[in-house]
Amino acid sequence: MSKEELEKKHNIELVLLEIPVTYENVDEFVPALWETHTPKLMIHVGVSGEAACMTLETQAHRKGYQRMDYFDKCPANHVCTAEGAIRLHTKLNVERICKEFNDGNPPENTSAVSSKDAGRYLCEYIYYTSLSVDNSRTLFVHVPDIAKYPSETTAKALEKILELCLEQIIEIDTSKEVTEKNEG
Repeated sequence: MSKEELEKKHNIELVLLEIPVTYENVDEFVPALWETHTPKLMIHVGVSGEAACMTLETQAHRKGYQRMDYFDKCPANHVCTAEGAIRLHTKLNVERICKEFNDGNPPENTSAVSSKDAGRYLCEYIYYTSLSVDNSRTLFVHVPDIAKYPSETTAKALEKILELCLEQIIEIDTSKEVTEKNEG
């Protein structure tokens, strides 16, 4: 991704991190990321061999994590350690993001769809963990493997999704400020 260009264009600090794919690392790193950076937006990205296009996940479940991670471990009782409801949804309007992405001259023959099944593995686990912190600013995107979309294409598509998410968050923040001003 064009880190410097995106930071300048949107007046943001873009933090790009690769989190090791273990349940334990997610439990440790994700809450620390939220605490350290207090992000305006948290987008997690995972590669899916099944994804045919950019797949924006709408929800994540707390239970059902039975697949072993890199260290051959599962969470205790197959339940995410983060506290929250059985299922958490992002408050970002994923359908709108997909529509605006697809209608707005998407990069190099890419497209975006929404999904309600993040896979009950580490991708969904990390998504649930972040949603439990703040579901108004969290998204998970499954990207196709490199055989479907080259890295540069995926990066451009993620940049577009990032921009569409930021637009929504700015709209939400602006409407909150107006409401608070009118109530005050």
